[in-house]
Amino acid sequence: MSELSKKQDIALSELITAILSGKIKIIVGTLIFAMLSVAFALYLPNQYKSKSTLIINSESSGGLASLAGSLGGLAGMAGINLGAGQENNNPLIAKELIRSQAFILKFINKHDLLAPIMASTSWDEANNSLKIDADRYDVDKGLWLFKDIPTKEDTPKQEDIVKEFKEIFTLSEDTKTGIITLSAEFYSPTLAQQWLKLLIGDINETIRQYDIEQSTKSIDYLKKLLAETKNAAFQTSFYSLIEEQTKTLMLSRVRDDYVFMTIDPPNLPEKKSKPSRAIICVVGSVLGGFLMTLWVLIRYFIKR
Repeated sequence: MSELSKKQDIALSELITAILSGKIKIIVGTLIFAMLSVAFALYLPNQYKSKSTLIINSESSGGLASLAGSLGGLAGMAGINLGAGQENNNPLIAKELIRSQAFILKFINKHDLLAPIMASTSWDEANNSLKIDADRYDVDKGLWLFKDIPTKEDTPKQEDIVKEFKEIFTLSEDTKTGIITLSAEFYSPTLAQQWLKLLIGDINETIRQYDIEQSTKSIDYLKKLLAETKNAAFQTSFYSLIEEQTKTLMLSRVRDDYVFMTIDPPNLPEKKSKPSRAIICVVGSVLGGFLMTLWVLIRYFIKR
């Protein structure tokens, strides 16, 4: 047997000897970590995820983009570039709204969700209500307890609000099929479902109102041009554009699923999505065993 093999055998036998000498400590330490992991897993509140499957409504034309495309040839005759061929950006805008700080803050203020999002700790099934952190928010007085003398003007920072919102609401898209999954994960399955419905509705309504406003302005502008021109060809083109924008305006006002068309509405989740208590307990126990083994080996070789 070579000298290297002898040294390896000695090193391995020393490791085994060290581990066996401290096996009681390892076992006890692992059990303590396991119990702590169980306690931590039980302490974490349940959360439930509501999901909705959506597709982009291809009939959402986008008033401004439609007008630019329609006017392209006519404006080109006058040497003006209005962005002919511009694509409809409504789907892109709708997907970006959920990441927009302005839209998020407006949505939270509109539906009075600041306290539930920023101060809730769990769901009280007995009273069917959210548990609010009393050290963070005074429900009776409506005060955020950030300062020694809190006032109603004291609220969480906008960056923190947006961060919490994005942890609750997530959007994913299948680039091959174009199917969008929007989800909300929260302590209450009912609130997760309700909030998701509100979010989808507000996104559609925001884009819809924008297109109504743009189409209305476009029609007013075209009527002004029509009154100012005497050219018969231009007048015919303006009448056609007014008709097109009127159709866009009509569709914007009557269609609820303006950009996001719901294929599968937000569900009411029955099973918790997290925490995964079994995984937490297993990981905690394995980590505890590893750390205790490492501690025993370090102590053994320090004494040597």
